[in-house]
Amino acid sequence: MMSLAMEEKPSDTQNDWVKVHRRKGRRTRPSATAPPAPASSVSLSIPAPSTPSLSVEQVKQEHDRISDQWKSSSSCRRLQELLSSHSTSSSVTKAICFGLGTFDPVDGAWEQKRKAHIQLAAFLAIVDYLRSKEGHAISCFFQDPIFNPVDKAFIESLGHQVVESPVGFQLVEPSALVFGVHLYRDVYSQIIATHTPAMFIGTAYEVWEE
Repeated sequence: MMSLAMEEKPSDTQNDWVKVHRRKGRRTRPSATAPPAPASSVSLSIPAPSTPSLSVEQVKQEHDRISDQWKSSSSCRRLQELLSSHSTSSSVTKAICFGLGTFDPVDGAWEQKRKAHIQLAAFLAIVDYLRSKEGHAISCFFQDPIFNPVDKAFIESLGHQVVESPVGFQLVEPSALVFGVHLYRDVYSQIIATHTPAMFIGTAYEVWEE
């Protein structure tokens, strides 16, 4: 399995996507930026989908603007370099994005919606890279319980499919790309419960191990 652990780091203008290198030898404590790892017995509290305040066209306009900014950033260039420096023996035929977040948060939080747009841009950039490299179509699926109707309609307008849990978990197979940044440990466990994907992008295993 090709595994790329990625995290978002704030900068003056962009969220930088950087590789989290595997540590060897003596273990160290996780950094302060690592997401908390809830115990598997803890019941996860999932917010209900919000009532949309934006139209699909408004979300599309915001995405085009934020995506164009990200594509010209050093973060995008580093992601491309990271992809080109790795290889996988398995052909990727489908890509599943978990926990993207809403493009229209109930409180209108700009940072939250910006992260959703940047993660979508990064996910699609990875898919485009693999599609170009492997020369065949790659179907994209999205699963997040907080998607509202406009979120779903926007993603579907891009030609992709939104699924409800547990369908996304059931789609994971040895030829899948899985993308899920900073999810709960329980969600990661469900993702890999049946199959190990060909390519995984998310929180480093060492964070949960420690």
